[in-house]
Amino acid sequence: MIVKNFFNELSVFLNDNIAPISNALDNDSHLLAIAFEQLRNLGGLKLLIPVECGGLGGGRAEWIEYNILLAQYSGALLFLQAQHQFAIVELKKLLPDQSVHDFLKKVADSHLGLGISFAANKKLLHVTKSDGGFIVSGKLPWVTGFHFYSSILLSFDIDGFVYYTLLPFQSSQENTSILISPRIDIAALDSTHTVSVMLNEYYVDKDAIISKKPYQDKVHSEHPAIYNFAGAANALLHIAMNGKYKNNKQVKLNYAILLDEWNDYYSKIVNNNACPLTLRASGFQLAQKCIHFARIACGAESLVSSHTINRITREVWQYTIAGYSEDQLEAYLSIL
Repeated sequence: MIVKNFFNELSVFLNDNIAPISNALDNDSHLLAIAFEQLRNLGGLKLLIPVECGGLGGGRAEWIEYNILLAQYSGALLFLQAQHQFAIVELKKLLPDQSVHDFLKKVADSHLGLGISFAANKKLLHVTKSDGGFIVSGKLPWVTGFHFYSSILLSFDIDGFVYYTLLPFQSSQENTSILISPRIDIAALDSTHTVSVMLNEYYVDKDAIISKKPYQDKVHSEHPAIYNFAGAANALLHIAMNGKYKNNKQVKLNYAILLDEWNDYYSKIVNNNACPLTLRASGFQLAQKCIHFARIACGAESLVSSHTINRITREVWQYTIAGYSEDQLEAYLSIL
């Protein structure tokens, strides 16, 4: 019931507060900060945190619903909070570790938001043991949410274990072991403030370790872009059926075909019985079809730079390459 009430309030918030400014949010970091704070106050950062840890609860089904809903209104707000949501999902995998339980309770009680840089490649991070802790050096090339989050949930591996700790995510003239790059100008969702972080013999005390687990070779897991594509495609279908040519017979026919494809894709997400790489590639393909269909159904009005189709198109670019890997590249290319 708690989660259901949250989603009811979230739907009203997105429709009343976010829909009118959705285009501006992709580039206006000040507006995004206000929207993010409103989402925080609504309890959005407590979703997926177990009830026994002070959160709203929820699991994979709620994560899917959350992402699909947010993707229909603002990719910037979605992508910014996604850093936190992904951190929570990964931490939950470490339960019932008591230290993780206590940390999640602290996050829920304080409405703390977390940036993220997980399981960095050994080629990027060099870790050595030191008296009472670890020395970490290297580069975290893509970290989103600078000025929005004060901490990053960082993971690193050494001697067969993966360790999790909090890393300060703020500039400081006194702390030369953490250097924040200038903001990276990106073509989509620029308002979310993506930077690189350089670690120069940064000391991690053993008491600052939240948890550890045995190292395992990476497996292909589900990336939330799979859900984001569904939300973007759904929004585009809605736009098409409110466009200039919505009453055209062929437009209606193609809408029905694409709606069937959307329902089929959504069913595959919910049933979770497809290869995540293949499923993400199918989501990309569906979103691209819906972009082209929406443009055709809206006609020349879609050329206006502020048209919602153009915002969603840019956001789909971001969903396409977020958490990118060579395996995902091959899955994309296999369907072209």
